[in-house]
Parts: sequence; C-alpha cells; structure tokens
Amino acid sequence: MATPQRSKRVPAGQDNDLALIDAAGYVRCSTDQQVEASIPAQKAAIRQWASANGYSIIAWYEDAGISGWKESREAFQRLIDDAEKRKNFKAIVVWDQNRFSRFPPVEACYYWHRLDQAGVHLASVNQNGRIDWNSIAGFLTATIRQHADSEHRHKLSADVTRGLRRVAESGRWLGTIPTGYSLGEDGRLVPNGQADLVRRIFRDYVASHSLRGIAKQLNLEGHPSPTGKEWGSTTLMNMLSNRAYIGTFVGCHGAVEIPNHHPPLIDMPTWEAVQERRSMRQKQTTPLPGGGPYVLTGLVRCGKCGSPMFGRSGSIGKPAYICRRHDRTALCDRNSTPQAELVDAVATTIEEHWMDRRTRDRIRAAVRELIETEAPQAEPKQLEKELATVARKLGKAKQRLLEVDRDMLPIVQDSIRELKARQVQLEAAVKAANLPRGALLETIDERMESVVQRFGQLRQALARADVPMQRDILHQTVKKVEVWSRKTGDNKRAPWLLEHGRIHLRGDNEQLAQMTQFI
Repeated sequence: MATPQRSKRVPAGQDNDLALIDAAGYVRCSTDQQVEASIPAQKAAIRQWASANGYSIIAWYEDAGISGWKESREAFQRLIDDAEKRKNFKAIVVWDQNRFSRFPPVEACYYWHRLDQAGVHLASVNQNGRIDWNSIAGFLTATIRQHADSEHRHKLSADVTRGLRRVAESGRWLGTIPTGYSLGEDGRLVPNGQADLVRRIFRDYVASHSLRGIAKQLNLEGHPSPTGKEWGSTTLMNMLSNRAYIGTFVGCHGAVEIPNHHPPLIDMPTWEAVQERRSMRQKQTTPLPGGGPYVLTGLVRCGKCGSPMFGRSGSIGKPAYICRRHDRTALCDRNSTPQAELVDAVATTIEEHWMDRRTRDRIRAAVRELIETEAPQAEPKQLEKELATVARKLGKAKQRLLEVDRDMLPIVQDSIRELKARQVQLEAAVKAANLPRGALLETIDERMESVVQRFGQLRQALARADVPMQRDILHQTVKKVEVWSRKTGDNKRAPWLLEHGRIHLRGDNEQLAQMTQFI
C-alpha cells in the first residue's frame, strides 16, 4: 500500500484531506519489565503508524513507572491541559487505548469529553486508528474495552495480593530486610547482631529522647544505618513505624497482613508506647517553625469539591488557603481565600450565632427534649460496649495512619476525626446515663453557659492571642469550615475573595455542635 502524501498542514477552519494532522504522542509504562510496551517500543510503533496514516507527531508526553489508573500522572495532566488551552494539536496518538488510561469507564468518559470539547481525538496503533466517541458503535466499543482494561487492573492487583499472601503465609520474607534481621537459608527472617541496636532505639524513643538526639548518638558511636549513610530522623521514624519489629508481615500497602510471621524484636507494650508518642508528636508539630502563620490548618475544606484546603502565601505575601485538589490535579476551581478575611468571618458568625438568645433557647429546649425522650432508654452497659468498640476501631485507624500511602492520608484522617467525635459523644452519654435526670439537666445548663461564654468572647480572645494561641482557640472551637470563593476579575492575577461558607462547631452533643453559615 502506498504511503499517503500529506505534506501540507491545514490552516485553522479549513479542511484538506492531504494535510498532515498535528498530533501529540503519549507513552506510558508501569514498570521496566514491560518490554513489549516499553517507552522506546511505544514511540517506535507510534512514529511508524503516524507516518503511514497522515499524522505528524509534534510533541511527546511521557509517564514512566506509573499506573494508568492514577490521575496524578504529571505528563497525562499536562497533555489534557495543553489540549484544552494551547490547542496546538488535533489528535493524541497512543500505542494502545490502555496506555492512555486504565480508568473505570465513567472516569475515562470524563477525559474523553474534555478532549472532544477541545476538538482533539484519540488514535490508537493497536486499535488501528481513531477512537470514535461520537458514533454509538464506536463509543460502545471504546467503553467495553475500557471496562475490560479496568477489570484487568483489578484482577492483576488481586492476583498479586493472593500470590504475596501465599508466599508470606509459608513463612518466607518478601521485600527489604529490616535492620536487626537476616534472611535464613529457608527465606525466613532471623534476628542478627543488630537486634539489640533496634531494641535500644525503641527504648530511647519511649524514654523521650528526640529523633535527632538518637541519630546523633548513633552516628558518634559509628553504627551503620540501613542506607549506609549517617542516621537521620526519617530513617529512625521509618524504623519506629515498621510492624515487622513486632513479628507482623505487611505487604501490598496493607492489603496483606500476617501477625506472628517471624520472631519479634519489640514487645507489644514498648511498641504501643512508641506509637502513642509518635501520634502525640504528630499532633503537636508542623513542618513550619512555631506552626507557621496558618491558624486554620486542618480545618478548611473546599466547598466546591470537598478537598482539604492548605495554607500558602498569597499574592501579596499574606497567609491564604487554596484547594488541594486544584493545586495537585487542577480538577477543581482554584477556590482560594485570604486567611484574615476567613478568620474574621468565622469569628463574627460564631459570636452573632451564640449571642442570639433565640439560638440559645432553641438549643436548650432541643437538648432538654432529647433528654426527656431518650434518657430513659439509655442503657449504660450497652453504651459502654459501643464505646469499647469505637475505641478499638480508633486504635486500628491510628495504626493505619502510619501505613497508608500519602494520597490516602486525608481519608484516614477523616475517619479518625469521626471516630474521635463519636468517642466523645459516647463518653458523655455513658456519664449522662449514670446521672439522675435532674442532675443531668443542671449539667446541660452549665455546659450551655460555658459554651455561650467561650463563643461570645471569641473575637476578643483571638485579638489578644499570638498565632499559636489563635490556632489552639480555633481548633478547640471549630470542627470544620467549608469555603466558597470567587475571583474578582478576568485577569490571571486578580485576587480571590471569600463568597460564603459553612462552619461546623465542636461539641460533645450534636445539639451543641451547631452548623452555622456566613455570607
């Protein structure tokens, strides 16, 4: 077959069958072991197919070592952005449809729609040409293929997990050998001469030695670190969170967990004491000296997509908050707001809400009604049983926090916050169930007055406090703040202003933990 002669490019708005189609080549592979689907092999196949079919590859986008189901692919997101904004190509050519993505069909359709709106089509070498989203047959074919690719990924993950579990259950070790262990001839972990060093590190940490202090002493004594370099805080923290030291095998990001897999080096009381101290230190510290200037850290949520908003220096150098989902993937509106404006709105709204006598009377009446109707039904033993269950779940969630991937941290942290809130509610309920009704009503009235006094003086307290104290006051008062903002102009540097929001207040009773709105 003769190669089509297409040497001209089409000016915008004109059609010409002899014109070359400007295209971007997108290549991706998950591992170096994918020989047939390696980056060089994909590029060679795309070049050959493009030359034979009238496409001119003007740019390459490459994601190496990352799975096709991840939205966080840097080159992939840049490819989509360039298709929509730069508009310098009319097609994207891939080796196979699954190189573009292994998303579930619904998510894949989102990206197909964005490309279609931008006037860009997808062409695949293995599918022999353009993937037609605009015909029923083409769309169904692409969707079915996408579903199969997505299911293949899930099946492959399940197969890997099953295989790993089978090997681990035999007692053999897979992965990096932890310091303090050696690999025996049968593939099992056995303690070696560094086991006492590991035990010493755990004991020193429980004894309130700092990570830097422990590292400095180990380096002075000349002990080699697992990396062969000097000991550092990160190396020690990884060691202190490694469950291999209590004899547990953990693999596939926590999907496979086998207790009593090998001889432990650390006993459970020491392990639990270490994890408790780590948890407390994580709550008390931030990456910035003195906690930085951000007083609402961990409290602000994007009202548009639900993602956390994190502190960042604004356009004029003052603290502001920006949607994390936008910052990482650009899949949400920027939704940014200055801290000063947000804190003022939060404090003003809370004061106005709680200083309104009608609000207080309404809440007091609702709480009394709740006590009258539900207190007789409360069984202390049943509540204590539920409280114990929540405490166990909370312990597991805290342990999970130490093991999950970074992109899963917000989900686990949300779960921990919900469990803690439920734990506080149940503790109050147990206490209330053991009180006479009259004493319980008096307790509620006292609590109401305490809440009113605290909330009514919020602005005054914030004005007197330094930044760390402001942070403490707001974290004791506010559970979550949802934010909506708008841009003040079309200019790229136009500031964002707070439009409206919703505040969720803290409280050990749902009637006291009110939700308020500000405009």
